[in-house]
Amino acid sequence: MALWPCLVASISSFAAEQLQVTLNGLEDDIRNNALASLEIARRSKDAELSSANIIRMHGKAEAEIRRALEPFGYYQPVITTDLQNSEESGNGWQATYNVDAGTPILVDNIALSFIGPGADHEDVKMLAASLALLQGQRLDHRRYETGKRKLISDTRELGYLNAQFLEHRVEVDLQKYTAGITLKIETGPRSVYGDIELQQDKFSNDYLARYLILQPGKTFKHSELARQRHLLSASGYFSEVIIEPGEPMQGENPQVPLVIGMTPFPANRYRGRAGWGTDTGFGLGLDWTRRYLGQRGHHFNVGAAVAEERERVAGDVSYTIPRNPLRGEAFEIGLRHESKDLNFTDVDLDEGGETRIATNLATLQWRLPVSNFDDFGLQSSAGVSIVGESYDIFEVLFGNLPGSAQNAIIENIGTEAYETLAPEFDAVVPGLSFKLKRADDPLYIRRGDYLNLELLGASEDLGSNIDFWQARFSSWNIWPVAERGRFLFRSNLGYTDAESRSVLGVNFNQIPEYYEFRAGVLAASAATAGKPCSPAMPLPAANI
Repeated sequence: MALWPCLVASISSFAAEQLQVTLNGLEDDIRNNALASLEIARRSKDAELSSANIIRMHGKAEAEIRRALEPFGYYQPVITTDLQNSEESGNGWQATYNVDAGTPILVDNIALSFIGPGADHEDVKMLAASLALLQGQRLDHRRYETGKRKLISDTRELGYLNAQFLEHRVEVDLQKYTAGITLKIETGPRSVYGDIELQQDKFSNDYLARYLILQPGKTFKHSELARQRHLLSASGYFSEVIIEPGEPMQGENPQVPLVIGMTPFPANRYRGRAGWGTDTGFGLGLDWTRRYLGQRGHHFNVGAAVAEERERVAGDVSYTIPRNPLRGEAFEIGLRHESKDLNFTDVDLDEGGETRIATNLATLQWRLPVSNFDDFGLQSSAGVSIVGESYDIFEVLFGNLPGSAQNAIIENIGTEAYETLAPEFDAVVPGLSFKLKRADDPLYIRRGDYLNLELLGASEDLGSNIDFWQARFSSWNIWPVAERGRFLFRSNLGYTDAESRSVLGVNFNQIPEYYEFRAGVLAASAATAGKPCSPAMPLPAANI
């Protein structure tokens, strides 16, 4: 073992003897433990320190150091001590201890045995692996105590709630200079869950049973109680969940009854918000969430918002029907409306008219059960949307002209060109979504990844008046920075294949503006047809 010069503890007292204590040859935890064990070091700052006390404490210092080294496996240290009184130099007493810890004692044998009903069970036998790591290692009483506590805790986690040590000791043979560990555990019977009582009055017990991972007859595990509490709390229905085990019923496998008490949130939650932005102006939003409706966990949300910029309006209604809540499976029905103004100034014209871009959607989505791939969770969904959208770019361009002039322009450009400028899209849009995510913490993520791929499209063969297909990919990645910081990287990519028509020298994609990847219908088309921007995904109703 390397020798290190160590801490020097010193103090001068004008009303008492001066004492300086020096301890050499030890490091880290061993040194700290030795200093804490040395009375002469602990009392070096005493205000009433006498020469007699210093000599007395110095006399037992060697034994204190030896005892301090034993928990770390050093039983044969070489210690030299020295005590000097330098009154002439004015430095007072100087106590010096030089320590060579020597060779540590090794654990050469671990005798672990179980008796009782669980002694022959394979999962119990596997617990020996937690202590096997100590064999051949330096005897460290701290590691021994930690391993011993973990061993009895793991045994109880296997359902042997009354497991206890019948024997636990460490034997040190100084002649052979080896150590042995002997542990004997009585397992007692393996306990199982008994009857489970759900105390609440808002939901059907059949529905809440879908949240239960605890089942009568399964092995009792305290860790599962904590997980069950989390799952019920994460449902969004309950403000408090308490699980109370009852008295075990005697038997070969004692049954532990459980009472699960749940305090529900209020059924309704209302939220309002107001904001102002340089690009949106003043805005208002309202939300109504019905956390539960009926006894089967159905819930819905209604939201609406308005913004000053382009007189934006949006409204959402979503209704969710859970199927397998533990795995995230559900059906969702949604309705959405959003609309906004578009006038000639928005497309850099000196004069013209205006139109209202209005989009209406009805959506049915099936969220499939979550699957796990390594540490990623995969949430897939399949759905279909019925989309209707209309606007009139012709009015924006020529709305300032009299009707006769407009008719002349229409006759000149043709009916197809006019319908391109004033479309009425009706589309049936099926889609698939695949979301992969992982996080190191459900609340405060310091390392996490989220990947989302969406595939959607419309076809005239399925009842639409347009054909297109689209792929969208978005992601975010979080990495830890320093102790509490985070670095977030986000990306959005998209590809659209749709018919393009040229009118008045501008290309117009035959796709609803709702699905466009550009910042506007006419402006983006006039700038560069097909130039990708951030996906114009629908915003939550209260967050326009």
